[in-house]
Amino acid sequence: MTSRHESGDRWTEHYRGYRLRTNPDGDVWWQAYQGTDRLYLEPAPEDLVESLLELKRLGGRIRITEGNDVLTRAEEGDEYETYWIGSFDLKGELIPPEDPDFSVPVQPDDLEPGDFWPSVYDGAKYSFGPGVERIWWDNPQTHKRHPVQESLSQELVTTLSRYKPQGGSLRVTPWNDILTLVDLDKLPSQTKTEFDSLPRVVKNLIALRRDRGGVQKLPIYAGQVDDTPFSIDDPPSLTDPFEQESGGVDSWLDSLGETSQTDVDNHTVSGSEIESDPGNEHDTDIPDDDPVDW
Repeated sequence: MTSRHESGDRWTEHYRGYRLRTNPDGDVWWQAYQGTDRLYLEPAPEDLVESLLELKRLGGRIRITEGNDVLTRAEEGDEYETYWIGSFDLKGELIPPEDPDFSVPVQPDDLEPGDFWPSVYDGAKYSFGPGVERIWWDNPQTHKRHPVQESLSQELVTTLSRYKPQGGSLRVTPWNDILTLVDLDKLPSQTKTEFDSLPRVVKNLIALRRDRGGVQKLPIYAGQVDDTPFSIDDPPSLTDPFEQESGGVDSWLDSLGETSQTDVDNHTVSGSEIESDPGNEHDTDIPDDDPVDW
């Protein structure tokens, strides 16, 4: 299939994806959180690196989206712009230079939903609310939530709701696996045995997330998504036209629920109903379980 982009084109969609780094020597690696530890990708995509070096002669960071688009950011005057470099089917091994015998596969296979993820935890980051009724992309510059147009299968919704009933973050890999981080008490009883069988590199990465990012959660495989790449809408704005329900404004007001008598002096509601605020639960209770800058 012919791409709609050419290498070096500006990228106008949202910037996200599996994170790798490159240099002029043609090396490609994944770098551990807030550190210098590297896992080198083999085989390295030589053509892709050449295309990147035409734009950034020293190499740099790239992202691979859930649609296999390879993106990078480069200085343009006083700003950073995002560019499309190419398409890439990410696969192979991630190899620690200290001892190649402890390499891990980029794309593990034969996993069932709920299994530990036995590789690097990375991918395009999205968030979801309770019941997975809403999925969105957080814009790191504006901190606004852009709704995702696509929906997940019922099987994925069931799995995510089981392990993360309050919602949280998920990652979508370039090969469409869905990953998420969960609390130990949400995992089955055989978890400790499965953890012992994880590759040494993966167990050390989990420890680094805890020590450097404060993330005391474990990575699991949740399933696969069929429809990628994800597309996003503009976030709602307080200046948008008011869209009332088809029944008219009276019907819309009735949908807000029963009214309670208020104190005219301080506008407080009488009774015990004020102990909770269900209207804000979706926004305040979603865990910040996957820091961007580890």
